Amino acid sequence: MFGLPTDIQHSNDAELKQILHDAIMFQNGIVASLMAKSGVRGLMNYGVSIPDLQRIARQYGTNHSLARRLCPLHIREAKILASLLFDENQLDNSDYESIFDSILNVDLAENLARNIICKINNIDFYNRLINSDKWRVVAAIHAIGWAAARQYPHSVNLTNWFIKNVEKIINQNYTETIRPLISTICSIGNVQADNTIEMSVSQLANSGNEVGQKVYNQLKIINKI
Repeated sequence: MFGLPTDIQHSNDAELKQILHDAIMFQNGIVASLMAKSGVRGLMNYGVSIPDLQRIARQYGTNHSLARRLCPLHIREAKILASLLFDENQLDNSDYESIFDSILNVDLAENLARNIICKINNIDFYNRLINSDKWRVVAAIHAIGWAAARQYPHSVNLTNWFIKNVEKIINQNYTETIRPLISTICSIGNVQADNTIEMSVSQLANSGNEVGQKVYNQLKIINKI
């Protein structure tokens, strides 16, 4: 069983130490090893399940100050807990930067998209995501889908942005974006500009773009095109 990093053990931040202690009580070395083998590497990972992290976060409620102290830590569970504790109405540029820097792999891309990024109504932030690496592109796509599925007030704004940028996203040809693209296109449903998405995907598929072809074929199978 792994404990907290030495610098956190010696910290005077009792609240930070407590929530991380709560998390590592649920650590699972087997899960952490499996995640590492699947590509989730580069930071400390205790293998704590998402349901366990969600239960811990509920005990703290919305706690923006604590989220700000958790998010920069190089610990998977700290970043996911931060995304569950953030108050989207209090986010500032330093918070955007911390969230952006935390999207390091597919696990964090998916969880941060679901927990906090989908609540962000900031087109500049989404533009920055899709002009970065593949995991940040994946996070942006997932976030649009979650915002639409939850019918957030700003989801129309995000959906319109996605429609305008779907061709650019597909043209990056990241195979990791195929699944989130299909999911998000399905989530936005019968939006007014659905034909724009269909035309973009179809044109890219016909041009030989690998991601475009796979997205088009899958959408065709499920009768979305």
